[in-house]
Amino acid sequence: MKTELEIALNKEFTPTELPLGLPLAHLTASRWLASILNVGRLEPRPCKIFSKNLLYFSYGGVFYRTSKLPTEQATELPVALVFSPTVMNLISQLFPFDSGALAADMFGPEWTLKLAPHGKRFCINTTDALTDARRLVYHLFESNPQYLKGIAASSGKHKEDPFPLLYEFLTTDLSSRGVDHRQRAIEAISEIPIELAKHLLWIGFPAWETSSVLKELYRWTAPVLPQFETYEYTKNFNPSEIAARLEDKAYRAVIEKYAVFPV
Repeated sequence: MKTELEIALNKEFTPTELPLGLPLAHLTASRWLASILNVGRLEPRPCKIFSKNLLYFSYGGVFYRTSKLPTEQATELPVALVFSPTVMNLISQLFPFDSGALAADMFGPEWTLKLAPHGKRFCINTTDALTDARRLVYHLFESNPQYLKGIAASSGKHKEDPFPLLYEFLTTDLSSRGVDHRQRAIEAISEIPIELAKHLLWIGFPAWETSSVLKELYRWTAPVLPQFETYEYTKNFNPSEIAARLEDKAYRAVIEKYAVFPV
């Protein structure tokens, strides 16, 4: 049975010229980096929300955030991976917001109630995730630049349900609850591994791991290594703040060129 959002997408007129497909980003912690590089792929991990092994991505940027609490544990240092839009062939579900944040009640009880049950209403089960993500961007934001800025299109107020509700959600200021850009970021979910050699465009990681990371990357991606950037950090660091730096680095390195132009 199709979800409410799937039905609305199919009813709405979609132009032949859609926003360009964007890369996908995945944020992890340094403690997982060695195992990722050892096997040469990201592998699905247990998800308590959907009771299955899944991989989560942010469409168009490093929008996910790890802990905001300062720590001295180097294993908590963020690592960002950005994958080509071609990886969308392996995506089976999309959400117009971060489903984990909603499930954790980050958006507040009012929106938890208004958007429930989000898995049956707002999930897009897809066999063409790249097209469906571009359709979502068009109907919710109209363009990639607007999407990346989080500026919802007012036309959403006049579309099929549930677009008016999504417009209200996307234009509600939830910053007082500590809500970040995940409120307005399209989530992409895969149930199968993602190979680094085929899809990795860029990786950002702590500078002290440069030698080992490049050695392992070369095994999987030679003769052309993906772009990479490293960062330094203080002894006591905030993982969320570093993730924000990685978001900016990834945008400037690879995402920006996809963001402006149509197909």
